[in-house]
Amino acid sequence: MMCIQSVYKFHALTSVFFLPFALLFALSGVAFLLDFNPNSGAQITSWSVPLVAKDKELGFLLDFLKQKHLALPSKIKPRKHREALIIGTASYEVSLSAKGNQSVITVIHRSFLGILMQVHKGKAGKLLEIFGIVFGVFLCLFYISGLLMGFKRKNTVSILSAFLLGTVVLGVLLALAL
Repeated sequence: MMCIQSVYKFHALTSVFFLPFALLFALSGVAFLLDFNPNSGAQITSWSVPLVAKDKELGFLLDFLKQKHLALPSKIKPRKHREALIIGTASYEVSLSAKGNQSVITVIHRSFLGILMQVHKGKAGKLLEIFGIVFGVFLCLFYISGLLMGFKRKNTVSILSAFLLGTVVLGVLLALAL
């Protein structure tokens, strides 16, 4: 009896704690399916400049932002993505990439939806990425604890039937997608 109460308490409290994460990932996932992307609603400005040497990109980028009187991102830690140098955060990002014999500087001010979509993709900071992984693990634990509670209430046949039906529907949908 004590074990089931512990499972119920775990299930109830952790699922309520992670409810905001579930809503965030559900809404941003639906937005992806509706063809929104992290730059939907973003203010994007680009400039073409002479080709910048790889070893001077960060200094050039910071000098360029100062010359244009643009805000420096709150995080200057440079990272590379698809051969572009990127600084900034999910909400305000500045990049420098080579295009032929020129470099292109792009400044992106993302909308709230764009920031949520960056969180969904795991590109909004290490802590949010870690919490997303933890949420995924706990989501599996929620289902296991829910099944345990259902089995305790003698709903075994209906639970297994629903699981089997869900597995068949997923199998059909995957087969149709191939």
